Amino acid sequence: MRLIRLLIPNLETSSIRKLVSKNVFAALIAALALPGATLNPAGDLHSSKKDEASDRSAISVPLGLSHTRSDFIKAIDMLADGAAANRHLADYYEGVTRRVKGDSAYGVSYSGIDVTRRVRKANPVRIDPPPVTLIEAAEAGREAVPASLDAYLEGAITPESFIEPIHTSENVAQSQVEIAPRTPTEFTVGDMTFDTNPAIEHWMNYYSSTPVGRRTMTIGITRSKAYLEMAREEFRNAGVPEDLVWLALVESVWNPQALSPAAAGGIWQFIPSTATDYGLTVQSGNDERADPLKQTRVAAAYLHDLHTIFGDWALAMAAYNSGEPRVMSAIVKNGGADFWDLYNNQLLPKETCNYVPKILAAIKIASQAESYGLPQSQTEPSAGS
Repeated sequence: MRLIRLLIPNLETSSIRKLVSKNVFAALIAALALPGATLNPAGDLHSSKKDEASDRSAISVPLGLSHTRSDFIKAIDMLADGAAANRHLADYYEGVTRRVKGDSAYGVSYSGIDVTRRVRKANPVRIDPPPVTLIEAAEAGREAVPASLDAYLEGAITPESFIEPIHTSENVAQSQVEIAPRTPTEFTVGDMTFDTNPAIEHWMNYYSSTPVGRRTMTIGITRSKAYLEMAREEFRNAGVPEDLVWLALVESVWNPQALSPAAAGGIWQFIPSTATDYGLTVQSGNDERADPLKQTRVAAAYLHDLHTIFGDWALAMAAYNSGEPRVMSAIVKNGGADFWDLYNNQLLPKETCNYVPKILAAIKIASQAESYGLPQSQTEPSAGS
């Protein structure tokens, strides 16, 4: 059953399918035009007003996709084809279609990544480091970072040259590490909880103990201070875990001027087609991917949409890296939607297999930066409930 048939149940003949194929996006948008629902960052639907009033962490996030993309349609059609012959995929497909249509917010969490509610102090004490001038930074052989995003936008500092993302240039040998089923050791960082495993620990060691990894983490944490508060707010408003802002370290080391050989640009490394799908202008002399606020807002919306489709944050991260169709094809081949199964069975590109544990490792290291002898990344105290 194709997505077209899902939206138009009486569609049976190929001739009719051809007639309506050009209207798939319009039909999908109409199906998603539902009232917003109250969600907490974990994506749990609150059905009663009492629950909504008592949950201070709840935010209003519309259900369903925020945007449509041809790759979304392609991925869902792949799953529909696979679901016809696999009961497990059929159950997964049912959940996907419910989320896409806005009938549900619940994900699957096969990969062991969950989101916890986060209690934010009403008046957090913020201590900014003393300002560093460009001359002082040059003498010290390190970067000067603006104290706020406004300082950057006002031209107070020019970003340093782009350090190539570490997922495209490895400095340590990485072989496929077999991941066992869920391990009992679990840690909570900010608003995401996930199990430790050898893949995550490998990249934690890389970021904390190797020269290149420590330098990358140091530069990333230092740069992030100009954007971190803004990025967390945008992710929170989109119903995306705030800890996922550390995806930016793996993508660009928090460099708004980053440009990859594949023409991916900005902090969040959007290729032109994805950027334009989400309303950014990508033109010579007017590339909004270089605008930290605009691109962060798009990154939050895109991650929200990826989770809407896949129902799992690890799979959403994987799709951010290699595309929705490629990840969905791997799920269909695997017969299940567990990222670590895809990892073990080598159904995804090596870069993508490393990409997800890198982000999880970065979250862990950044949250305990001082204990690793790195700059402290968090200036706002918080506690999990």
